[in-house]
Order: sequence, then structure tokens, then C-alpha cells
Amino acid sequence: YEGFLQNLTEKCEAIVIATPYQLAFDYDAMAEAAAARFERTASQLTAEYPACTDLPVVAVGHSCGALLHALLACAGADYQACVLMSFNNKPISDAIPVPLPDAPRNLQLREFARSNIEAILADENIEETLKAAKAMLQNVGVDTSGSNPELAQKAAPVVSQFGPLLGSVVDGKKEFSISREEIFDRLSLAFPVQTLVVQFANDFTDDSNDLTNCIQLGGQEVQLLRFPGGHTSPLDPPVGGQRQERLSSNIASFLSGKDLGGVDTQDISALRDKFLRLSSGYNRGFGPLPPDDRAAINACIEELEALSGQTCQSGQDPDALTPKLAGKWRLIWATSPDVLLLTSLPLAECGEIRQEIRTPETQGKLKVVNSVELSPKGAGLLGATLPDVARALTVVSKVEATAVSSGGTLTLQLEKARLERATEPALPGLLQLLPPIELSTASSSVKLLTTFLDSELRIARSPLGDVFIFSRL
Repeated sequence: YEGFLQNLTEKCEAIVIATPYQLAFDYDAMAEAAAARFERTASQLTAEYPACTDLPVVAVGHSCGALLHALLACAGADYQACVLMSFNNKPISDAIPVPLPDAPRNLQLREFARSNIEAILADENIEETLKAAKAMLQNVGVDTSGSNPELAQKAAPVVSQFGPLLGSVVDGKKEFSISREEIFDRLSLAFPVQTLVVQFANDFTDDSNDLTNCIQLGGQEVQLLRFPGGHTSPLDPPVGGQRQERLSSNIASFLSGKDLGGVDTQDISALRDKFLRLSSGYNRGFGPLPPDDRAAINACIEELEALSGQTCQSGQDPDALTPKLAGKWRLIWATSPDVLLLTSLPLAECGEIRQEIRTPETQGKLKVVNSVELSPKGAGLLGATLPDVARALTVVSKVEATAVSSGGTLTLQLEKARLERATEPALPGLLQLLPPIELSTASSSVKLLTTFLDSELRIARSPLGDVFIFSRL
């Protein structure tokens, strides 16, 4: 956070006390420990510089840090204001994408493993642990000559945060000490300070809308700023530095009482046109893409996502997004490897990729049909002279799914897949005998976060950040 904090000191004319904490399952204990560290440092600061004694305190937190500051504010911490970025109050099952292992049944083994994990990841031991890990890699033949010699020193504070958390996992803990519902209950009773909530536009774990609703229920002033990027934004290169400065300026404006402004529909139109211009000629992302053009397109997409005023996020009406999603869509851009691999099929060319979302057949469920046109290599050359032949050679791969839209996330449950003719053959006998072919498909689910939606364009993200952009037909 060094770059962001430096920008914050300049834009807000502030003294920043960065307060470390160790991750654990007990949120209250984490908050109390962080507050104690801050108080000790603040006391040292005021003892050395008495002029700092009466300075107001503004709490700025990101992700889990935002949650801890929110709990401290409710518990009576002397904050003038809070800035809560990428607030996350998910249960373990949603916060961590893999199941946690069971604890060892042998109590002595469990205690031995827990104490050793916490010991090697302790603040006073972590640098030596990382150096030992590097030596082990060298012993098994891994070349580490190109690694930064200061890497262990820089990584130590981050890695050591996980010691208590991993120790608790070994000890059998699998959920936070305070439930999601209890935390929101606390926040909705009374939130004593004015608050800026920063929501990053393509953050899958974000709970900013629920947080905003809770603070409003408590009767306190709150502003919601939607900002481009994902959970780690604005720290991500190559645009991280610019965004750090922008975000710091927004925080400074909030603290000085200035209006942060709203969504300008002209900005949305201009960004949509810019994306279409930048992406033209690259075949939906399938074609070779120079790094500078890729960065410019990604930045344009993220800015467009941040201006979305129609996305249904958590905390809003779960049915509000459904009628806007319904319709026929054509894929015009993708970054997902699963989609881009379609261009490497040895004997086939990939045509249009479409998605049809039908209104619910049963309450809460949508019907989704994904289709991909496939034709033999070279068939496209026939299109100008023999269009009927070219079309007759085309088959469509269709995947059907049911879907539930909730909190901006579309969860698709795959059901069946098949191959069929694109159209009825116009020439007698040509592919006349090809019936639809049912394909086997494993029952699996896919989640897509809708990050932008208007009457013309829809942007969705996978949990890994892959982008899918659709144009309405």
C-alpha cells in the first residue's frame, strides 16, 4: 500500500499510521489488537510532536481492514470519518475458493502442527523461514539466481499475517467467530461517523451495497463511490499509479465535504464508443493483440464498469436485473482462455457466439442457451460465391443451462449440450441426414458477475477476472 498511502498523505495533507494486523477467525480480537497497536503508535507520535495531539482521526481500511474499522467504529472508536474500501463480509465458503482441510484427529499431532506453523510464520522468524525455503528450492535444482535479494525482507510482513489463520485451520476452525448476520446487525444499529464506501466495479467478494444499506439504517451519512478495477485495485499495474492518485483525490474531496458527483450518461456513451473503436479488427479478442492495445482496451472496460448505474448488486432488489438480462446477445469480446481456444481448433473455424437468456420458467430461474457456430476450415471463403453451401456446412454447438440471478451474480447450472445444423440445407441431399447430436456434459456451475448493463451492452466477469462482453441483438 506504500504508493497509495503516499498519495493519501499528499492529497489529504495527512499523517498516515499504517497499522498491521494478523489474520484470524476472531474479528473482534483482530480489531482490538489493531486498535491497541494504533494507540501505542499515536501516543508515541503525540509525545514527540505535541502539535499532533488534537488532529482528527480518519479510519481508512481495505477488504478485511475495512471490516475491522467498521467494527471499531460501532464499538466507539474516536473516528471523525471512515473510508471503507472493498468491504468484505463473506463467510469462509465464499471468501476462500477451496474447501478447508479437516483437523488431524490426533490431538498431539494437531497441537504440534499448529504451534510449528505459527512459530515459523511469526514476525521474529519469518525472514529466516523464507530464506530457508529459498535454500530448499536451490537444493532440489530450482534456479533462484534471478530473485530479488530483498524479497524475503519485503514479503515477510505479508506472509507472517497468515500464521494465526493457518494455525486455526489446523486446530479445526472453519468459520469466523462472528456470523455475517451478526456483523450487519451491529452496523445497522448505529454507525456513529460519516462514511465513504468505495466499491471496486468487478470485485466478486464485494459487500459494499449491504454495508451502505446498514449504515443508512443507522441514520448516518454515507456516500458510495464506484471505482474501476477489482479487489486489489488501485494497486494493480499498469494503471495502478494513476488510480491511486484518483482515489486519493476522491477521498480528499469527501473529507473536505465536496460532492463526488454522479454518473454522466455522456461519459458512458463515449466510453462505449471508445471500446468499440479500440477493439475493432481484433476478432473479439481472438486475434493477436499488441500489449499497449490490450492495456488500453482493459482500462476502457474497467472505466465503463465503474460508470454502470444499472447493475443489480447485493443489497438491492434481486429481481431488478432479470428483465434487463433477458434477450438475445452476441459475444463481441472475451479474455477467457476457454473461449479463445476456439480459434485453435484444427479443422474448424469459429463463427458467431451467442447467448439467449429467457425469462424465468419457474420462479427465480432463467433459461440460458449458449451457442457457437462451427464450420470446416476454409468454408468462410465460400460465403461470397456459394453462401448456401457455406451455410449448409455450418453446425451449431448449443449448451443449455438454468440460471439464478442474485446480487449481480448470474449462477448457471449446465444441463445438456448438442450439435445441430445451423439451418435446413438449401441444397438437396447436403447434410440432409445429419440429426441433432446429443453431447455428454458434466453437471457443473459457472458464476458470472454482471459489471455493466444497459440497453446495448453487457459486461460480465468470471471469478478469475475473465471478461465477456455482449452486444444485444
